[in-house]
Amino acid sequence: MKLLTSIIAVLGILITIVLTITPVGMLTVIPAIITILCGVILYKICNKEGSNTIFPKFIIGIAILGALISSGRALLTTDKVADDQKFEQRQEKSNQENVEDLEDLE
Repeated sequence: MKLLTSIIAVLGILITIVLTITPVGMLTVIPAIITILCGVILYKICNKEGSNTIFPKFIIGIAILGALISSGRALLTTDKVADDQKFEQRQEKSNQENVEDLEDLE
């Protein structure tokens, strides 16, 4: 049980880290919650056995940090589409140049 929970926790933390780095929004929270649950189970198993609890604490901390970073990024980042005045001016200038080139051909 301890080995299986450790493997799931490590895989979950790797997925959490990868999804935190990529801009996928709140999708990181799901593997982070699974990792936190596995970390808590692993912590209780380690406490019951009397072994070292640093690894479960580390897993839980990294998972919480990843969930906070991704949810903060998703909540604080707004997607706005701004008008690009320079692009419109370049497009008008390009259209005028194209008309002039066509007039020169005639």
